[in-house]
Amino acid sequence: MVAKPLNRCKQTGFTLLEVMLVLLLIGLLATTVVVNFSGDSPEQRLQKETERFQQVFQFVAETAMLKQQEWGLVLQEGSYSFVYFDGEKWLQADEPKAAELYELAEDIRLQLELEGLPGAELSLLSQLNWQDDEEFADNDSEQPPVLPQVFILSSGEISPFRLIFQLGERLEQVSQTVGTDFTIPLSRSDVITVR
Repeated sequence: MVAKPLNRCKQTGFTLLEVMLVLLLIGLLATTVVVNFSGDSPEQRLQKETERFQQVFQFVAETAMLKQQEWGLVLQEGSYSFVYFDGEKWLQADEPKAAELYELAEDIRLQLELEGLPGAELSLLSQLNWQDDEEFADNDSEQPPVLPQVFILSSGEISPFRLIFQLGERLEQVSQTVGTDFTIPLSRSDVITVR
């Protein structure tokens, strides 16, 4: 009997070099995809901010009607928040979380327009005494709370306003306006680019 030579099994598979090369290519493709999708244009960034504001404002206005509570919008440089009137004073909203102080990106500015809008001269909301000034005259250590610039009433009425979101420098500026004349939903303009 003739002995058959042992057939050595030929090993199949990938070498370490081939695996490393495939991992390198996958990493490069993933980096390219992330860079392409995360680089929002100024118009897209501004539109995201105005959409967020519009949704939160809508929610707060509906909350005011459901809870039969007066709410307000407080604008400060680079941020906005919502407050509510508890029957005695204005308090910073902590519920819902979206109504808390929201900081905008450093390059986004807000400009509020209240004058010259339809019904602005008929609105007596800003002339109401919502806070007792004597309460803070006695206590010098406390700062008086910030009163809202825009009122959101439990009846569903909103003091007329236009809020302009601006992004960019004077040479190239992108802006979008959100506002209302008396009720929700808020109207939002198209994004405007000024060069």
